[in-house]
Amino acid sequence: MPITRETGVRVALFLTVFALASCAPSPARTTRDRMLGAWELRSRTVKSAGGETVADPILGAQPLGRLYYDASGRMGLQMMRQGRHQALTVPEDADQAKNARIVTGYDSYFGTFTVDDAAGTVTHHVEGSLFPEDLGKDFTRRFRLDADTFELSFTSPDTGSGAITRTLVFQRAR
Repeated sequence: MPITRETGVRVALFLTVFALASCAPSPARTTRDRMLGAWELRSRTVKSAGGETVADPILGAQPLGRLYYDASGRMGLQMMRQGRHQALTVPEDADQAKNARIVTGYDSYFGTFTVDDAAGTVTHHVEGSLFPEDLGKDFTRRFRLDADTFELSFTSPDTGSGAITRTLVFQRAR
């Protein structure tokens, strides 16, 4: 059966439309979509209200950590002080010895999360935690997301010795 000019034009038109449709840009991924996955902690910096870097008695200078976000809106964070050779350690400082986070050298919580692009924040809605006082809390963190680097920062309320700002830098896990 010979192909007519009309059939050829229709086939060419169909192929052109198909080619253009397949080359159309995909919808932009949302910030939330780009956050999904597993992240490894690369650094954690603690600064005083005056901007000086201070030693972190809870997790140390370079803790290990993992952060997870999934498409269903669930999240989890775990961080641990390196060099933790015992289940518990008792600091020499009496005030620090009363702080369970310092004694265990471990912090962990999980729950759900929401992203506020306009404010540049992500909020972790805590459902489970190593520390009961965190249950039901909302931890709002400023974020910056650049390809495979994800930064979270937050300032703790002033407890008399000045506010402390913590910055956590994660790299996408491979």
